[in-house]
Amino acid sequence: MALLQFPIVTEYSGVLESYYVQIAFKRCLTHSADASKSGYILLIQSLCYLKSMLAFSIVMVIILSTISCTETPRNQAAPSQSSKELRFEHQVIDSLTVRDPWAKMFADVNSDGAVDIIVGGRNGPLVWYRNPDWTSFEISPGGYDTVDGESGDVDGDGDMDVVMGGLYWYENPGGLTDSPKQPWEAHLIANHPTHDVELADINTDGTLDVITRNQSEFGTKKGNTIHCWMNLGGDRWEEKILNCDHGEGLRVGDLDGDNEIDIVGTGFWFENMPDEDWARHTITKWHSSANLALGDFNGDQKMDVVLTPSELAGQFYKLSWFEQPDQIRGKWKEHVLVDSIECVIHGVQVADFNLDGVIDIAYSEMHQGEGLDEVVVMINQQEGRNWQKTVLSSKGSHSIEVVDINADGLPDVFGANWSGDYQPIEVWLSALIDPVQ
Repeated sequence: MALLQFPIVTEYSGVLESYYVQIAFKRCLTHSADASKSGYILLIQSLCYLKSMLAFSIVMVIILSTISCTETPRNQAAPSQSSKELRFEHQVIDSLTVRDPWAKMFADVNSDGAVDIIVGGRNGPLVWYRNPDWTSFEISPGGYDTVDGESGDVDGDGDMDVVMGGLYWYENPGGLTDSPKQPWEAHLIANHPTHDVELADINTDGTLDVITRNQSEFGTKKGNTIHCWMNLGGDRWEEKILNCDHGEGLRVGDLDGDNEIDIVGTGFWFENMPDEDWARHTITKWHSSANLALGDFNGDQKMDVVLTPSELAGQFYKLSWFEQPDQIRGKWKEHVLVDSIECVIHGVQVADFNLDGVIDIAYSEMHQGEGLDEVVVMINQQEGRNWQKTVLSSKGSHSIEVVDINADGLPDVFGANWSGDYQPIEVWLSALIDPVQ
């Protein structure tokens, strides 16, 4: 495999220094040519996990310029560890500090090379848990108004800040390895409650912008607009509003492969068109309230979309992924994963859990659902045509996240129920083991 030159990457070393991105880069560069595609996929996942679409866009250029010499043909079995069994070890990080843990995210908060966990309670506090001893440190006592949050380097100083709906960003003071109890400064972006929060450089100016959406259930009726808050620097923000149907659910990513970050909602997407209005396109007609995630499920190197029904308890709908057509404005093909499922799937993420080179899906049911409330990993088999279900828990979880917590090269899962009698901060650490003979 030809080694790559990275003149453009070094300009953003603050982003790429996170250990899970380094792991992916190492795989891309040190594996054989036949195995390198899995490394590229892990790299894409890692950057998506980092939620820094600036880094994602930069590295995509490198990937696209080199994939031709390393790609495994689509119909050829990729080298994998799929012969090993995928297992998950359950651990509880904390059950006392945060009551009603609504917002969940991750980042290397103290720049020590380990992924830390960030959780915000309904009414506060917002804390970060230091990996690996999971001691908690307060970021804010409260004041935000959101179900979601994101982490990223908002001010471009090389450390990871936190954005919470309401709408605030919290400035990482730096030096948290030696002095983890330092106060974080809160910066008000706007008086703006949210349900969904995303971070991405949508105008390609080198700074992270904030994208938000509220919800339309529970009497809110404000999920019919998406707000783009352009980061102008110096705590100056410029708002752009995109009109959409009522609902909830939001993700960002380069859906059409033009190196511009697009915005995806509940069955629709907005095409990022610099210097023009964002064009809206239809994926499907879907349940108004949804969680969603982006990933290439059939190995055709185009971004697909998985949609879940997220509200309300007692209603039932389906869970599906949609295959991007050859012409992105064409008809998206639906692949139903679950024919009927209660509308409490308020958490869906994607990752290659068994390192076989294809993208799998994780989802979670909220605790208020009927019967067992499952946290599930669906292993992708035969390019998205068949899926193997693994149940991690039957106690529910909300807004799960997926990231390599223990730095073993495998994606892990963490989450917590948003309310109820059982709401500890939980992790499920994955492992690939030889099957018992």
